[in-house]
Amino acid sequence: MARPARLALSVAAFFGAWLLAFYVSLMLLPEALDWLQPLAALGFAIWVARRVWLRLDVITDASLPVFVGIGAGVLGGLGFVAGFFGPMIFAPGANQGPLLGIFVTGPGGAVLGALAGWLAWLKRR
Repeated sequence: MARPARLALSVAAFFGAWLLAFYVSLMLLPEALDWLQPLAALGFAIWVARRVWLRLDVITDASLPVFVGIGAGVLGGLGFVAGFFGPMIFAPGANQGPLLGIFVTGPGGAVLGALAGWLAWLKRR
């Protein structure tokens, strides 16, 4: 795969994984470990982005979970970024605009990405 496409997909997966890990760590870690939440989310997001970058180099021999995971991470990240930052840019007065990315476009993109990854795996098989 071309480098610009790999970079774009890796960045989208980074943001999607960061959001997921941050909210999960927000729910699971106690208040005494508030300082650990951003570090755990950042570490997980870097790990996911690196996995996506390396897997997209040799995508031909990947298994079903790899295709589904990459699709969900990439489209989930893109959906989150579009839904979170889009309302901030186009409707700055809307105080609940970023919630669109958190609750609608991020999870919706992850589901659509998982489906697209599954279909891509079926096509390659």
